[in-house]
Amino acid sequence: MNEAQLVMLSRQGDQLAFNKLVELYKDKIYNMAHRILRSKTECEDVVQETFLKVYLNLNRFDENKRFSPWIFHIGKNICLDLLRRRKAPALQLDQPVLAHSDQNLSLHDVIPNQAPTPEGEVIEREFTDKMAEMIEKLPTKYKSIVHQRYVLEMSMEDISRANNIPVNTVKSRIHRAKDFMKKKWGKTLLFYSMHLFSFF
Repeated sequence: MNEAQLVMLSRQGDQLAFNKLVELYKDKIYNMAHRILRSKTECEDVVQETFLKVYLNLNRFDENKRFSPWIFHIGKNICLDLLRRRKAPALQLDQPVLAHSDQNLSLHDVIPNQAPTPEGEVIEREFTDKMAEMIEKLPTKYKSIVHQRYVLEMSMEDISRANNIPVNTVKSRIHRAKDFMKKKWGKTLLFYSMHLFSFF
């Protein structure tokens, strides 16, 4: 099965096809990120967020174009966002940031825009909607606790007090809720959700 077929099947919701795309590109995205950021932890974050954005934005990908430049563009922008947060460049502007057969970019080519991009806002909004949909389908006894933990970002102790249940019960229900969501929605989507929601 070629790359174009994997992309087409992934757009149709085929989880195995998307997993194969992940396998094809995860090391390449990591290597690109390492050339820019020089940080193992940040590079792992870049890989996760890149595939999250690819997953959520596959319906916007033009199948008449090549997949490779598109996914590298997404990963590159995530790297640049991290550089902005550091408030200091990791490389000289004229130093190549990617050694790849069809990519030859320097930071001169990719100076970031400080304002959030419309695409980024749409992706974040879609992901929030997807998480809301996932939470809404949880059994009642898990729904409010998961919302409090991962959307409102309440501590275990605060959730315990708000629901008048022991902390251990809160932890147990969250664990069972995650198992329920993994079985219903698949491990890949939840794996990439961890970067934004600290889900695992």
